[in-house]
Amino acid sequence: MPVLKVLTIVFPVFSIIGIGYVFARFKKLSLEPVINILLYLTIPSLVIASLVKKKIILNELLIVSTTAVIVVIGTGIISFIYLSIINRKELRGFYLTTMFMNSGNMSFPLSLLAFGDEGLAIAVIYYVAISLMVYSLGIYIAKGEGGFKEIFRLPLIYATVVGLALNFTDVAVPKPILSTLDMLGAATIPLMLISLGYHLHSTHITSFAISSSGTLIRILGGAMLGYSATVLFGIEGLEQKIIILSSSMPSAVINFIVSYRYKLQSELVASIIALSTIVSLFTTPVILYLLM
Repeated sequence: MPVLKVLTIVFPVFSIIGIGYVFARFKKLSLEPVINILLYLTIPSLVIASLVKKKIILNELLIVSTTAVIVVIGTGIISFIYLSIINRKELRGFYLTTMFMNSGNMSFPLSLLAFGDEGLAIAVIYYVAISLMVYSLGIYIAKGEGGFKEIFRLPLIYATVVGLALNFTDVAVPKPILSTLDMLGAATIPLMLISLGYHLHSTHITSFAISSSGTLIRILGGAMLGYSATVLFGIEGLEQKIIILSSSMPSAVINFIVSYRYKLQSELVASIIALSTIVSLFTTPVILYLLM
């Protein structure tokens, strides 16, 4: 029975990714407008709506965010050791793909389908922490300087502040406004999955040995670090499950956007994103099975 339940959870997620992949074969479009809609409209709406619905304890916010930081730094250290061993320290793009996981596109729908709105709310907290690091530490890695001011150019940080402020002050959001946020936020998951599938269609796997190592560090290393962090802080129950699930996600598509924008080994980055996503077709059901 658990196996069947896991399959019913992962099937719609990977099916929609597949639809995006097939759609790319017949229709060539620019993903930039879709990404802008996600970044500036639907994701901020989802963040606010999710944070308002679930009563969040400050300790929960700090613990989930801290575990996200531990996973990012931990995979970064493992990546540094690996690149030192193979004498390829110049591959800074490798860090992006191993440190920053797809905690939005894939973790959102999986958390929602497997664990409901409460699971999604925890996944949103984890995602916000990762996103803030992508637009600060990630851009610093790509540029070699600066980067932290990029956080304030996107509405994500402001949506997080608004959502948390409403949550902690128990301010009742008028139903029409909450319904509007819900409708906008509901578009996030399908748009993310379709965009991921569409992007994968144009991606080719190169440097297979390095891409495989990056995939291993991202998925297996991430899962082990996520689990270790929860044990370290004594986290159990739903929080532990969401943290481990989110930590084991494949590399995020945003890594390619950052690497392409700053001309940082974008082909290698795209290759690891593609391979880790393909591998996650097999690892995600197993991890979900172990968590349920």
